[in-house]
Amino acid sequence: MALQRSSEEEAAYVLQRLKTSDHYQLAQQIRDGQLLAEFRGDELSPPYSSSGYTPDTSSPRPPVSVRLAQYEELVRTLANATPLEVEEIIGRLRRENNVPSILSAVKTGSLSQPLSTRESDPSPGIEAEYAGGEQNFGLVKGPTAQSLEDQQHRVPDAHTPLNNQSWTTVTDDRDLIEYLLSLYFSWQHCFFQSFPEKLFREDMAAGRTKYCSRLLVNAICAAGCLLYNHTEPDHNSFDPRTAGSRFFDEAVKILNDTEQPSIPTTAALYLLCHVEGSRGRMSALWMLSGRSTRMALHLNLHLRSDRAMNESLTTDSEKTEKARRHAFWGCFISDQVASFTLGRIPQIPVNAITVDLPAIAVEEDESEWIAYGISRPRKPSLQSSTFHAVAELSKIVNSTLLMFFAPSKVMSGHLLLEEYRKYTQWYAKLPEALVSTEDATPHVLSMHMYYHAAVLLLFRPFLKAQFTESDVSPRDVCRSSANAISDIFAQHRHLYNLVGIYTFQLHCLLTACTIHIINLPAIASGKYLAAACNHMQDLTSRSKWATLNLSIIKGLVQKWNIILPIEAEQALYKNQDTLSEFDFGDASQADTFRPEKRPNYLNPSSQVMQKRQRLAPRETREQPTNYLFAPFPNQPAPLLGPIHTSTSADTVWNDELSKVAQGFDGLSFNADDWFDPFMGYQGD
Repeated sequence: MALQRSSEEEAAYVLQRLKTSDHYQLAQQIRDGQLLAEFRGDELSPPYSSSGYTPDTSSPRPPVSVRLAQYEELVRTLANATPLEVEEIIGRLRRENNVPSILSAVKTGSLSQPLSTRESDPSPGIEAEYAGGEQNFGLVKGPTAQSLEDQQHRVPDAHTPLNNQSWTTVTDDRDLIEYLLSLYFSWQHCFFQSFPEKLFREDMAAGRTKYCSRLLVNAICAAGCLLYNHTEPDHNSFDPRTAGSRFFDEAVKILNDTEQPSIPTTAALYLLCHVEGSRGRMSALWMLSGRSTRMALHLNLHLRSDRAMNESLTTDSEKTEKARRHAFWGCFISDQVASFTLGRIPQIPVNAITVDLPAIAVEEDESEWIAYGISRPRKPSLQSSTFHAVAELSKIVNSTLLMFFAPSKVMSGHLLLEEYRKYTQWYAKLPEALVSTEDATPHVLSMHMYYHAAVLLLFRPFLKAQFTESDVSPRDVCRSSANAISDIFAQHRHLYNLVGIYTFQLHCLLTACTIHIINLPAIASGKYLAAACNHMQDLTSRSKWATLNLSIIKGLVQKWNIILPIEAEQALYKNQDTLSEFDFGDASQADTFRPEKRPNYLNPSSQVMQKRQRLAPRETREQPTNYLFAPFPNQPAPLLGPIHTSTSADTVWNDELSKVAQGFDGLSFNADDWFDPFMGYQGD
């Protein structure tokens, strides 16, 4: 406690002695005031008198042995702490934070989050409003947890079921609602987990609305309709397509009536975003995803809760904390997936996050996962471990997206290799139970596809590049990742057929197809491409996203003048009449295009295979070579480095782009025989 009233010089002296003295003996000297007396050259003082500190005898204090143990632990903590942590601990001691609270903050990892250090002014004025311990940078104060709960209960039309009515007005068939909920929780929830299933079901059964709402129930049912297994007996001639639209429409109506944010609404927004993606409505997907993210930030879900710093939490507080953490990290994963899919800047930077991931729950990992809707053996769910791994992977994806679409440094070989190292280290640290894809659950398979698609995203803009200081080959890594994605998707089909496939898995497969196309006429790539097209054709009746993916593949074939193997061509262009019924916007131009077979085309099985035909290069000396590979419609090319907004004019931009491209450190773009996707491709 003597450190609380000590000067800077005295504190430095204590810290110096910590590194050279016995901790127990030093703690005794600090407690008795000997150490600071020795520093000042004073005579020995009674305990605490050397620092001018007088114990508060008005309130009960712990026994001396307990306090001594706390001081010893504090001394050990200071000896092993980083300079920043030492500074924070000393600062808290001087602000009269007691030792137990500091030790608790160290144990929970919340030391870096400053706490309120003084009580509120009993007569607050203008200065107190904006210069107190809890400062507000904005003029409008954000909501507190208690105020949000109070506001939620004042909006019964938005967050609570009507009296004597069910959670949805679409159907009163409780068995059907339970079937749709089970489909969602079995096949999709285990990957995103944007809210705790247990708390949701408890509130739904009891009619409570803290972790459940009519909006969320309808959104889950709409998502469940997308996963409906048509081989199961129908519920009263149930049509999942029309029912899904009714659930979605009711959810949107409730959303429009919702005035206050809540955890169930945050989760429901992303589910509606997923439904819109399945419909092929990219703009609506992006808008709903952004709304979900902004609501999570408005609720301060990304910040560590003060209640989490208490040594003991009540049962309700533990549930609230778990729900907050699940809601945020599920929203964070969803934000990265949406940004990853569309090639956009993520809305939640990792640097803004202080809330921890929920602890891995062994009982959740050991609980049985049921392949709802089909007959498959039950197996351990590994749900909690998967959630942790996907969240950690999403942090790296967040870094990659910011590096490409909001760069703070000029691109270099060192940056790419460092980013790639993050992915390989993540994979190396996976728990043994999550490494294998053999007979794995669908969420584990999705996690592996996510990893390979992210690595492919990292290196795809640099397919022609070679590292000058590393043997890593971007083209080889991309080819390997693309093959792995196709193999994992085939494994899902083998284990579960079409059940449990949603938009993100299809996007990963589309990402792999861009590499398969470039790697033609390799026989393996032709087979992978044909299989991927067949997968998507099988899903066109239930997912417009699959239809859109086929359209994008056809557009790439047209732009790059690719000669397809017969098997891949037949798979891509079958059901042509069905495909042309959907309006793809900018991508629609590729729908009606079907290349004629060239007379000099040779079957891949023949001994001689024609070398790939290339588009004539269109670059001139005035035009910089476009090394960036962004084949998807409306997806922007990554930025090569931070360029000021004043350079937005096309001519200036091209000059800046050319300068940056010439300045790639550690990367070489020497041409070779591998397919060059950049030559002749300048975008639409």
